[in-house]
Amino acid sequence: MHPNNEKIAALLREIADILDFQSIAFKPGAYRKAAQTIEDQSADICSFATIKELQALPGIGEAIASKIREYCENGSIKFLDELRSEIGLGSLSLLQVDDLGPKRVVQLQKELGIKTVDDLIKAAQEGKLRSLPRFSEHMEAKILENALAVGERSKRFVRGDIESEVESLLESIRGVEGIERAQAAGSYRRHKETIGDVDIVATLSMKTGDAEKKAAFRKSVAEKISTLPAVRKIVAFGDTKLSFDAQSGLRVDVRFVEDDEWGSALLYFTGDKEHNIAMRKIAIAKGWKLNEYGLFDGEKNIASKTEEEIYKKLGLKYVEPRERRGEV
Repeated sequence: MHPNNEKIAALLREIADILDFQSIAFKPGAYRKAAQTIEDQSADICSFATIKELQALPGIGEAIASKIREYCENGSIKFLDELRSEIGLGSLSLLQVDDLGPKRVVQLQKELGIKTVDDLIKAAQEGKLRSLPRFSEHMEAKILENALAVGERSKRFVRGDIESEVESLLESIRGVEGIERAQAAGSYRRHKETIGDVDIVATLSMKTGDAEKKAAFRKSVAEKISTLPAVRKIVAFGDTKLSFDAQSGLRVDVRFVEDDEWGSALLYFTGDKEHNIAMRKIAIAKGWKLNEYGLFDGEKNIASKTEEEIYKKLGLKYVEPRERRGEV
C-alpha cells in the first residue's frame, strides 16, 4: 500500500472513531468506507489531483474528497484537529500506540492522568490499566508492548551502529528464493548520520503469470523473509509491502515492485522529500507526471526502469547519494 494511502486511511478511521465517541450517527460508517476504498487503491491517492477525480471512487463524497486533498496539500486535516480538541485529546503521541484509539486515550487521560507514552508505560508496568472499564490484564500487557515499541520507532540510530545489521539483512533478503534484487533506499542510502527506519526496494524473479498468481508468489516470498533470524516482530503484511522490526528495534519496510518500476521506485523512496518535489515540478512543467511508478506523458510511461534514464529524460545530471540542497 502506498504510504499516503496508509496514512490518510488511518486518519479517516480516527475521524470515524471520534464521531462514534460523540455518538454521531451515519457519518462514522462513511469515513470507514472511504478509508477502505483508499486502502484498495494501488496508486497514490494524492495522484488524484482534483476533488472531482476522488469523487469518482466508491464511497468518497465531496466532503471527504476535500479532506483528502487537504492532507495531500498541507499534511493535515483541520476537521480532525478540531475534533481532537473538542474531545480533549491532549496528547496526540498516545495515538501512535497500537490498539489505543481516541476513546481509550481520552479514558486514560481522564481516569489516570496519562499524557505521554512514558506515562502510559509506567502505568502499565504498575498494573493500573487492567482495572479500567474495557481493559484487562491481557490488554494491559499488549498496550505495554506496543507503547515500548513507540519508543523504539521514535529513536534514531547512528548509521555506524546499524550499518552491519542492515547490510547483513540485505544479504539475507537477496538470498531468499524468489528475490531477484534488493536495495536499501531512504536516509540509509543517502548516508545520513542517523537513521530512523530503513526502506528496502525489491523485485521478484517471477516475470509472468496473472495478477492472482503474482500476488500469491509475493506473499510466499514475504513469508520467507518474515522467518529470517534478523526479524524480531512482523508489523504489517500487505500485498506489496512487508514491515517488521529488526532485532535492534530498527523498523524495516520491504516494498515489492515490478521490474519496470525499479528506477522510479528507488528514486521515490530514496528521496529526499524536497528533491522529489523539485523533480515533480520539472516534470509538470514539461506536461508530464512523475511518481514512484514512473515518468508519464499522459498514460504512457516514458521512463521508469532506471534512475539514470529518468534524470536524463528530465534534462538533469544524475547524482548519488542524494541529500538535495539545490542540485535541481
